[in-house]
Amino acid sequence: MIKLKHLFDSLDEIKNKKLILLLDYDGTLTPIVSRPELAVLSDDMRRILKKISKRYPLAIISGRSLEDVKKLVDVENIYYAGNHGFEISNDVKLVNPDAEKIKPAIAEICEQMQSRVGHIKGSIVENKGVTASVHYRMVSDDDFIELEKIFDEVVASYVEEGKIKITHGKKVFELRPNIEWNKGKAVKWVIDAIRKKGTPVYVGDDRTDEDAFTVLRNKGVTVLVSEKVKKTNAEYYLRNVDEVKIFLEGLL
Repeated sequence: MIKLKHLFDSLDEIKNKKLILLLDYDGTLTPIVSRPELAVLSDDMRRILKKISKRYPLAIISGRSLEDVKKLVDVENIYYAGNHGFEISNDVKLVNPDAEKIKPAIAEICEQMQSRVGHIKGSIVENKGVTASVHYRMVSDDDFIELEKIFDEVVASYVEEGKIKITHGKKVFELRPNIEWNKGKAVKWVIDAIRKKGTPVYVGDDRTDEDAFTVLRNKGVTVLVSEKVKKTNAEYYLRNVDEVKIFLEGLL
């Protein structure tokens, strides 16, 4: 964090610009929790987002499925990008057609994983349609060795065939279509779709957000949410969800 600037130090400067706000969900608007379904947006944060959406163009960019993140945030007339940008919605839902073709492979992997890791306490297999996640936050270190071995065995042929690629998040294996698309490309698409001039502000906490930080380097305000020192392409940092909330309130 030594080279990063705390966002609060530049808040007055940022407030004077026309902004386009692009926010991750888990770890940014809600704290990281043991199970995905427990990451519920607070009433205060939703109230702030509703006010923000009336003042600035707003998009939520998430690894969750589109329907899931829309339901959780529940703010109207904003952009949502789910499944790391493979699904995007404002009034109309758009799904990457190449990603849509990979759904059967994702379903097969999830079925195999669920049947083989059911005995591993704390493991969660989440089928999100065009992507999937295998969570191991609650898996013991000893059991993780077995889970990782099973995971590698299940996905091996799909990776070799070029159907999917594997990325890593916070205590999670992410399965995505092997297509050149990520949060960075989704952010560019959303900014173009908004059709308003402004400085993009992207706030995120995980490895998948680094693609967006890279795309917006020298073109916007990039903010890593983290209390730990880590390598990042972001320019600024906020320590946690509470500071994200304070920042958004500051914009109001």
